[in-house]
Amino acid sequence: MKLNRAKVWILDNEGLTHDKEIVMYEKHDIEYRMTTKKTFEKDLAAFGKYADAIVAQVGFQCPKELIDQLEKCKIICTFGMGFNHVDLNAAKERNIYVCNVPDYCAEEVSDHTLALSLTLLRRLFAYNKKVKSGIWDPTDTEPIHRLSETVVGLLGFGQIARLAANKFKAFGVKLIAYDKFVDEAVYSDYGVVSVSLDELLEQSNLLSLHVPLTEETKNLLDEEKLRKLPEGAVIVNTCRGGVLDENALAKLIKEKHLSGAGIDVFEDEPPQEDNGLIQLEEAIITPHAAYYSVEAEEQMQVETAMNVIRAIRNEKPKNIVNGLD
Repeated sequence: MKLNRAKVWILDNEGLTHDKEIVMYEKHDIEYRMTTKKTFEKDLAAFGKYADAIVAQVGFQCPKELIDQLEKCKIICTFGMGFNHVDLNAAKERNIYVCNVPDYCAEEVSDHTLALSLTLLRRLFAYNKKVKSGIWDPTDTEPIHRLSETVVGLLGFGQIARLAANKFKAFGVKLIAYDKFVDEAVYSDYGVVSVSLDELLEQSNLLSLHVPLTEETKNLLDEEKLRKLPEGAVIVNTCRGGVLDENALAKLIKEKHLSGAGIDVFEDEPPQEDNGLIQLEEAIITPHAAYYSVEAEEQMQVETAMNVIRAIRNEKPKNIVNGLD
C-alpha cells in the first residue's frame, strides 16, 4: 500500500461486478481493495481506515462504529439506489458525503414490475404447471379478469412507479397511487388518481410497492393493512423487503384472501428456507434481480466511480442523500 495514493475501499459480499470501476480507478491512479465480510477486520486495519472513499454494496452495513474509524474518508457511495445500510447521521457528523445511484435501473425495475404483474394477473405459472402435468384446461385456475377491469395501486409514486404507470397504461388498467410527498398535479400528468393509503389498500386488485425502506415505511404493510386488500388481490414488491410483513403475506395467501405475490426483495437476503413465501406455489420469487441488465450494471459502476473521483478531487459529488451541502 502506497501512502501517497488516493484509496477506495470496495465492500461487497455478493461478488458483484466492479470491472468498469476498476478501470477508472487505475486510470486516475487510485488504489483500491475489494473486501468481503470474511476479510473485513483485516482489511479495515490495513486499508479501510485510510481510505478516501468507500463503495458499499447494499448488503454490507456501514454503521456508526465503522464510520467513526475512518480517518480520511470523504465519501461513502452506496452501490445502487438504496442507502438504508449506511448510518447517514454518523457520516454527516464526520462531514462524509453519502451518495447513491438513483437512476441507473429505473427502466429495469419498472419492466420487472410489469413482468411479475402480468404473470400473476394472467396466472401464467399456474397454467404452465398444469399443462406440464397433463391438464389442458383454460378455466382450471384462479379467476382471471380483464386488465381493463383491474385496479392497479402504486404505493409510492417516485421515478420507478411513474415509469411503471406509463407502461401499465397500455393495458387499460385503472391506476391509483398513494404518496404523501408528491404534488397532486404530478398524478394528473400521469393519468393516475391520488388516493389515501386506506383507499389504496381497499381498491387495489394489484398492489405494487415503490417506497424506500425508512423508519416510517418499515413493516408498513402488516397483517391488518394487508387484510384491507380486496379478496383475490395480488402484491408485487420490487422495492425493499422490510416494507411488508412476509409472514402475514404468506398467511393471507394460504387463507386464499390474497391469490398471489411477485417478490423480488426480502427483509433478509437470501431468505431462509423456512420463509413462508418460498414454499408457496402462488408466490413468484426472483433473487433481487429487478435492477439487473448489462447496461444498468455498467451505468451503476461508472456513476459510482465518477462520484469517488469527484470527492477525491475535492469536488462536490452528485446524488447526496445525507444532507451535506
